Order: sequence, then C-alpha cells, then structure tokens
Amino acid sequence: MKNKNRFLFLASGLLSLSTLFTSCSEDALESKDGLNANAIAEAKVKNDLTFYALTNNNQLVMYSTSGKVRETGAVNITGLGSGERILAIDFRPATGQLYGVSNQSLLYVINQNTGVATRVSNTPFSPAINGTQVGFDFNPTVDRIRLVTDETQNLRLHPETGARVAIDGNLNPGSPEVVAVAYTNSMAGATSTTLYDIDVKTDKLYIQNPPNAGTLVEVGRLNVQAVGEGGFDIAPDNSIAIAALFGRGGGTENQKEDSNGNKYRFYSIDLATGKAMNLGKTDRMIIGVAIPTNPVAYGVDATNNLLIFNPYNASMVISKPITGLQSGEKVLGIDMRPATSQLYALGSTNRIYTVNLATGMFTAVGGPFTPALSGEFFGFDFNPTVDRIRVVSNTGQNLRLNPITGMVAAVDGMLTQGASVDASAYTNNFAGATSTMLYNIDYGTDALNLQSPPNDGVQVMKGSLGVATGPNNGFDIGGVTGTALALLQTGGQSGIYRINLSTGTATKVSSLSRMPMSFALGLGF
Repeated sequence: MKNKNRFLFLASGLLSLSTLFTSCSEDALESKDGLNANAIAEAKVKNDLTFYALTNNNQLVMYSTSGKVRETGAVNITGLGSGERILAIDFRPATGQLYGVSNQSLLYVINQNTGVATRVSNTPFSPAINGTQVGFDFNPTVDRIRLVTDETQNLRLHPETGARVAIDGNLNPGSPEVVAVAYTNSMAGATSTTLYDIDVKTDKLYIQNPPNAGTLVEVGRLNVQAVGEGGFDIAPDNSIAIAALFGRGGGTENQKEDSNGNKYRFYSIDLATGKAMNLGKTDRMIIGVAIPTNPVAYGVDATNNLLIFNPYNASMVISKPITGLQSGEKVLGIDMRPATSQLYALGSTNRIYTVNLATGMFTAVGGPFTPALSGEFFGFDFNPTVDRIRVVSNTGQNLRLNPITGMVAAVDGMLTQGASVDASAYTNNFAGATSTMLYNIDYGTDALNLQSPPNDGVQVMKGSLGVATGPNNGFDIGGVTGTALALLQTGGQSGIYRINLSTGTATKVSSLSRMPMSFALGLGF
C-alpha cells in the first residue's frame, strides 16, 4: 500500500456509572451491592467506555459503560500451548493491538474480537517471570513493555521481538507485592508518562519513580483489603483509572456492600489520593484490565518527518524528524508488517527500512535492491498470507520484496490498462491470514481497482472514488475491523476517507493539518 493500515472504531469514552459492575446476570452486570448515592456519584466516567478484562482461565471479557455498565461479550483465548495461561494484558498505543504475557514468559498479540493469540516470538524471554502475579503495561513514550511481579521483578520487554530489553532494579523499598501497573498518557507519540503500581501487601497506590530503579513512592491508601491477583489500566486521556482486585470491597462508609467477603470487584482509582471507589463485584475471576488506546495512523511528509495522528480526528499531528536515511533520500511509502507489528518504509534509493515508532529512526534492511524502482509514485503494502511486500508504481512496475533481506523476491507482470497507481492495500491485514485481496487507488482515473491476480498486474475497476485526486495518496485496511481508509490529496489539501471496497466510493472522515505523502494504519484497528 502506499501506506496502508486502516482503522477501526475506537470505543473509548468513559461513562457516568449510575449502574455498576456486580454479579453477572446473563450479559449484564446488574447493581446488587447497595452502593449509596454518594458512592455512585464519585464513580463517574465519560460515556461509552469499552474495556477488556482477563480471567484466570484464559477468557477475554468485554465491558461497556453505555447506559449502564454491562458485560457485552466474552471469547476464549486460543493459540496457546498446553497448560499455558495469559497472566496480564495491555493495549499498545503505537499500534492499537492487544498484547498479553503468558506463564511461559512469551509475548502474544491477541485479537480482542476472536480471542486468537499469536506469538511474537517462539523463544521465551530471559530471565523468565519470577512470581505468580504480574503487572504489565506499555510505556507510551518509548514503546516498550514494563513487566513487574509480586516477587519485585522489574523488566522491560520489546513488543516486536518478544525479547527482554533490560533487567531493571527490583521493586523497593522492602518487599512489595505489586500485582498491577499502569502508565498515564497512553497515546502514540506521548512525550511524558507516570507509572502507577498497586501493592496488595500494603493496600496502597504508588508511583514507581524512577521506573528503572524500581523505587515506589507512596500516593495513598486504597481503602481496600486486597489479596492476590489484580488488574489496572488508565484511559488514554487519563480521565479514569480502572482496577480489578480480589478482596473486601469495604473500607469506607460509602463503599459498604450487602456481602462483605473476599470477592472480585471493579474499582475506579483516584490517582491523586490512591482512593479506590467500589464499582461493584463480579463472579468472574479477573486478573487483568485493558482499556483500548486511540486509533493511530502514520504518515511521512515531503521533508521526511514521521507524522502520528488519529485518522478519525486528524487535526492534531505529532511530528518526529526521521533519521537514518541516505543523503537526499525520500520516503515513498510505508506499511505495517502483520507478522512482526513493525512499520516498514520504502526509500527512493531502492532500500526498505524498519522504523522505530518512538524515535523516528530508520534502519536499512540490506542494501539497494535490483531492479531499481521505476516511477514517481508508489503503492507499498504487505501481503499478510506470504509475508512479502507488494510494490507497484504509476508507470506500471509490479514487484515483490522480501522484508527480511530487503531484496526483490519477484518481478511480476506490468500493471494493465495504463494504470496510474500510487496507493495499495491488502485485505485480512493480520498475522496468519490465509486469504487476501489487493486493492489499488488510481489517481489517473480517480478509481478503486482490484488487482487480480496480483502477480499478473491485472486491474479490475471497482468504481469511481467520487472525488478528484492527485498523486501522493495513501491507502490501508484495518487488521481487526477490515475498514478501508485512504489518505487522498484533493484540491491541494489532505484528508482521510473511508473507502467502500465494493463500489469504490470515498467518504470523508477527517481533514489533516499537514500533508503526508504516505500513510499506514496501526494494526489494532
């Protein structure tokens, strides 16, 4: 795709909970805990927050706060080894994907709609997990995972390789029993963040500062008698922090329940005081909580800046200067590789690059490939079924590249019908896909084409876009929702459009304050 990944909906607002979680009756959590009006008033969040909870038996449960908090679905997590359990989950702000870590010290990407878990690596990270309870959360500023345990272990993990990045200082002082952690500012491109820890030994909230030293600085008492496992996450806009803890839900007068024994309960956590507000109990055994991150897309402008933005609200764009390119080189296309969740780029010196999403550093994969690029504008997209890159151009060039070596894997048939293609996208944009279709945007005819068969270059027109475009378009299809989004240049301005793959019709979604020349969506949307 000239740029490819598309987005899906983002359900994450949060809502005013005048009804709370409690024991599960069918798919709704009906409030039976006798919380008084003051407690309910304090437990407010914005409208329509969707979040996910992990159970101790490898189930992923979705909750909604629309109208009243309720369970809206559950899937079994599949793809694990015999006896393997997912211990904790979190969404990756840089791509929107849900990650999990297992008791075998393996990282997984989990499709939250189907429960299918895909290993990031077949090699467990080392040292292995030391402990029975795990805190697991993405640092949004460096795109790395913080893993801590109830045995004071403190690691950093790499989401693209599944390997350990660093062994950091044990949690201190003393011997805390941290079971859940969460970073603030969980958005792609964040430049600052704070790490919060829940310690069930002291029943307190802490700030881990500095995180790499493991030093815990007390915020305040939870006013909850918690034991064992827990989950914790903070909304991307920091408007709400939700925890799941096992223990007694009392502790303050306005949190008393009809049943006072140890149970699994949801709480909102006041990050300023540590106070936990009881949102009600559930019969499910919850060991992890994850709130979806905002949709994210990437682009590159004419002066080689990496642009980060929400494709559904693209008025605010984060810009990072790109480093690592050859002298005078331009970026011609970008796309996310489903097999590794890495962003790749095509350079004008006949090279492909991997991209550090946190810093904008480009790293060349091999040397220049041959035959050289032919054309001015290019489509650049991963075929998810064979893990190869399709490169097509406005002059009809049609190549396959190997993302591991950076070399040309095949020279395919020229594009037919005099196509002026400058953006491409494959469907089923996820690891393990067994079928896919390749779509192109032709700026010469302002149309959407199906390239079938891809290796022959045959262009089959699906329909008119309905807008007049110029070159430097981008195109991607979401890996979770299958939504097709395009970056289109119309009338000297850039906009994001939803593309109907059946008819070709383009419907504007948002306007961009910058002018990217390429486009890729996070794989989690």
